[in-house]
Amino acid sequence: MEEQLLHWLHKVRADDSEATRVELNELLRKSPEARTTMARTLVDEQALLVCLRDESLLSILDAEADGATKQTPKSSVVRHLSRLQQLAVALLAGAIVGLMGVGVVWAVSTPKSQARELDVANGDFEAFVGRLETGFPYRFGKWGGNPAQVTGNLDGNRELCFLETGNVKGDPGDLASNCSVFQFVDLSSIREQWGTTNSETQVTLNLSARFRRESAQGDTVLPKLMGSCRIYLFNLKPDTIGERWPGVIREDGVGFGKNVIKLWGGEEPATITASCLLGSEATVALVVVSVSNGSRAAPVQLGDCFVDDVQLTAIRQPTLPFAFVE
Repeated sequence: MEEQLLHWLHKVRADDSEATRVELNELLRKSPEARTTMARTLVDEQALLVCLRDESLLSILDAEADGATKQTPKSSVVRHLSRLQQLAVALLAGAIVGLMGVGVVWAVSTPKSQARELDVANGDFEAFVGRLETGFPYRFGKWGGNPAQVTGNLDGNRELCFLETGNVKGDPGDLASNCSVFQFVDLSSIREQWGTTNSETQVTLNLSARFRRESAQGDTVLPKLMGSCRIYLFNLKPDTIGERWPGVIREDGVGFGKNVIKLWGGEEPATITASCLLGSEATVALVVVSVSNGSRAAPVQLGDCFVDDVQLTAIRQPTLPFAFVE
């Protein structure tokens, strides 16, 4: 029945005709199983949204634990979520389904998702060649962090090379477990154009970056290294965040997202994306790309790990794709 319902939802989306809607309504009227499947899917989708919101908030509490990465969901869970996403896409496309004869109406509107790329200055690293300024950045539109430099690759393009792990604030006793570069992004334009207080829509920020690692000749055992994207949201000025880093994460962070990839020498470049919900209070995004060697205290020389195409995208979509009416 789930496959049949999915078929009709996609058909409504593709045809956008009254006749197709009538046929879907007829299926739901005659089949209690179809109605149960529809209701369960919508409830599951809302539960998933709530779970993701909770996870994004809880992640703030452990935002700096780079060594403790999250477990990848089991394949069966991924398949289940994929099916829910397919059904949600069909619903969002504008299917209006009436459950006539059972006393209720599922009213599905026709909202549209929108995407907009936010400005990450020199996210493709094509503007210059050479070392980035070391130390935490204190203003918008500027890379800064641990030792790293922009270099040219064999394709003629430029990319960022991570040089050495370290503590970006230089605090004695702190672990030098990663090489990170940071940039502040102003969220005022997206807040003004889209607004972030409308309860009927939600905005998600996606930070993506492409990582690669070279394999040196004669390497037999490569140290374990991880590449990561992190995004932090605040309602503070950049200089205040920089002065209070990293304690400011736990004290005043209002959003967090992270994704990690294992880096193996000689493999093809791979892109990862970290996501978080944009709450109404967030005014500043801090984007971070880094390479980590775990929890070793002593600085480690790198030079074989690279990142490119750092992008930040905002996606606006409906908070809930249906309404329940008595």
